[in-house]
Amino acid sequence: MSFAALATAAWELAVFGVSPALVDGGRPGLLYSSVWCFLGFGPVYLSMSEMASMAPTAGAQYHWVSEFAPESVQKTLSYFTGWSSTLAWQAGNAWGLILIGTLLQSIVMVNSEAYAESAPSWHGTVIVIGVSILAVAANVFGAKWLPYWQNGVFVLHIAAYAGFIIPIWVNAPKASHSQVWGSWEDRGGWPSMGLSIMVGQLPALASQTAIDSAVHMAEEVRNASVSIPRVMMATWVFNYITIFVALVTIAYHMPDIGLALEDATGYPVIFVLRNSMPLPWLNVVLVVILLLLIFGNLSYLASVTRDLFAFARDKGLPFSDWIGKVDPKRSIPTNACVVTGTTTALLSLVYIGSPVAFYAVISLSTVAILQCYCLSIGCLLWRRIAYPETLPPAAFSLGVWGVPVNTAAVLFSFYSFFWCFWPQQSSVTAGAFNWASPLFVLIGIIALAYYFMGGRKRYHGPVVHVQGRKTCRP
Repeated sequence: MSFAALATAAWELAVFGVSPALVDGGRPGLLYSSVWCFLGFGPVYLSMSEMASMAPTAGAQYHWVSEFAPESVQKTLSYFTGWSSTLAWQAGNAWGLILIGTLLQSIVMVNSEAYAESAPSWHGTVIVIGVSILAVAANVFGAKWLPYWQNGVFVLHIAAYAGFIIPIWVNAPKASHSQVWGSWEDRGGWPSMGLSIMVGQLPALASQTAIDSAVHMAEEVRNASVSIPRVMMATWVFNYITIFVALVTIAYHMPDIGLALEDATGYPVIFVLRNSMPLPWLNVVLVVILLLLIFGNLSYLASVTRDLFAFARDKGLPFSDWIGKVDPKRSIPTNACVVTGTTTALLSLVYIGSPVAFYAVISLSTVAILQCYCLSIGCLLWRRIAYPETLPPAAFSLGVWGVPVNTAAVLFSFYSFFWCFWPQQSSVTAGAFNWASPLFVLIGIIALAYYFMGGRKRYHGPVVHVQGRKTCRP
């Protein structure tokens, strides 16, 4: 659970990602969308916990699609899901690191007005590249220590939460109950408040993803079919409690949303912190959060590389033979670590030319992972209805609740997937456009092009290899 909680960095990422919800929906939209997204993801993680119990594997969603999809489309659907999963986790890693870079810049900004007026984008890129190198080195050379320091950092994760939230409760100015729970706002110019609220739920959706990071470590965990589902469900509940309390705190101590959105750092939460604590303590809080995000990235990178390694092991990517190698000395996929670090560094170069273009790339993380959730659970639902007798045994079984829970999970995943493509404002410009949709289609075209140019001859899907191993057993 320490691994999953640190990898998701739930409350840290949530408090720094509130702007879209404040623009489209205001304080009530921020809070209510958080509640319904938490409830909506319940069936999703119940379904994935069952699949993780049936087939605990580093490949997760693309493996489950291969195992549960109709035989005629197993290969194609699992291949596409493998590319989506790879895209999601690689983009998610870049998002975590750019937050580290911009947060470090924000710390300088709160201490220097001159820097706040002229902070160049390339500073953030340099920080991203530096932290990326650090994360790869730590995962490669410190792999055996990964399970040991996480419990200590998890304690810091909880202690820092108290250090963040209590000063706000005590010192920050307050908004009224009616402002927090009933003062809806539409700063995006949408024709109706309902549509604005739907568009503004992206932070709530994003904060609930990636808990399945634990699944990608399944091949290195004892009794994974039991422990991984427990970790996923416990982390889902724990993360949300910390997220919701933090969001309510921010909503109650942000009397003027406009001023908060205009903060020089770009983060409304820093505006709230400025009004609740002196500068020295503000620096301490921000530095500790920065350190937690760096440690969280070390855990997240481990999960990302296992996902990449698994898909390469099944020959789904270019240069799969090299990416899919396991370091015989360290027993980890070292090459996959290097590829992930390099990909993040290259993506960060986009941030120099256009922060908008960079955020468009990383917005794909939520979109792509939701596609993986929807398709993998949909295949499980089909298998459960059409051939229930062929489902593998599971220590974490939904039993008679399987069909309704899986159905709810598919519907909510598709609903979430749909809203993730909307722009933040109705007046769409190049800067305000949500580029996730064309980029998602572009990646799909690249994946299909590689598939027909030779990938289909090498990629057969993990279920074929599993069946082959079973056939060869005496």
